[in-house]
Formats: sequence, C-alpha cells, structure tokens
Amino acid sequence: MRAVLHVIGDARRSESELAAALLASAAGGADAVEVRLPGSPAAGVYELTARLRSGTAGLATQVIVNDRMDVAVAAGAHGVHLGGRSLPLAAALAVRRRARWDGLIGRSVHSVPEALEAEAQGADYLRFGHVFASASHPGEAPRGLEALARVVGAVGVAVVAIGGIDASNVDAVLATGCSGVAVIGAVMAQADPARAAARLLHRLEAALTPPRVLFPRSRQGV
Repeated sequence: MRAVLHVIGDARRSESELAAALLASAAGGADAVEVRLPGSPAAGVYELTARLRSGTAGLATQVIVNDRMDVAVAAGAHGVHLGGRSLPLAAALAVRRRARWDGLIGRSVHSVPEALEAEAQGADYLRFGHVFASASHPGEAPRGLEALARVVGAVGVAVVAIGGIDASNVDAVLATGCSGVAVIGAVMAQADPARAAARLLHRLEAALTPPRVLFPRSRQGV
C-alpha cells in the first residue's frame, strides 16, 4: 500500500474555480480533497462541500472540510480537519458521537508532544508541518524532515506531511514513512490540476519506503 495525496483548496480562487480545480484533482487521482475557506459563511462552505461530494461520487476520493465540523456533518463529508483554533478535539469527538456521523477527525500538530496528546485524545490522523518553507507561512522557519520523522516514529496513527511539498522534494518526505502528503500550490497553482495530481501520485506509487501507518478510510457514506 502507498502513501496518500491530499489536495487542499486555495481560498484565493473563486468558488467556481476552486470547485473545478478540486474536482480535477480528484479525477487525477487525489485520495482526498479538502475544503478550506477561512472566514467564509457556512452556506458557502456547505455548497462547495456538497458540490464536491456529488462530483466525486463513484471515485475513491474522500472529501474533508477544514475547521467547520458543522458543515462536515451536515454535508456528509468524509472527514473534518481541525487546526489550533478549531473546535477542541474532545468536543469534536463528542459531536461525532451525538450526531452519529462516521467521518474522520484529523488534527494539525507541530511537535512530538502535540502529536502524542492528539493521539491520546482520539484523533484519527495527524497533519504535521510545515516541513519546508511555504507561502502559507511567510517568515516562519520550516520544521524540516527530521522533525517529521520524529513525529511519524512517535505515534501509532497516520501522519500526513504538509508545507512546501512538491515533485522536487516529495521523495525525501516519503522516506520518513509518513502516511501521505498534503499540498496546495503543487496542484492548485498548476494550469492542469488533474495532470499535476497524477504526476505526484506517480511519485507516491514509486516510493521505496512504505507508510508506517496507512491513512484510514472514512465509514461516512459507505
């Protein structure tokens, strides 16, 4: 089994451009596409999520919503990804139980202690970064491959790497045994997102180091 490719939407695009690019990424083989619209009204986030759920029907692509657990549950998304200012993980797990929603709950982490805490609290997967310099974090020093490898080795849940990852460095990232990579510009900033996703997917399929932990499949919608 191989590492997974997650493509996160570039919020600077219009909604129609964003939907088209994410659907193209799914067609190119992305294992997950993520709706990330910070500050947008719930209605807009819901509409885009529902559009992606409909557009990826019949594909293996999972649809994940960043931050907005209410939208993830309402739209029947495959998962929600929580950042540092999102709903606390324990509260999100309680919402999942009460809503009888079977989606994944992921958590962003930046160190081994944070990763261990999130795992202990019940996160289904972790996202670690930023690994390399990234336009999403201007002026912030990257954490690097060694820090990624330490997190991967410290926990028993899937760890997805993020931050400045593209075709030029993805092999080194995968050599840490991480469960996958999450990208924005490497796919979303390209003229042909489907082709860009397919190229990255080829590198994942050719990786010499298998994932230490496989990324989970959501039971939502199954």
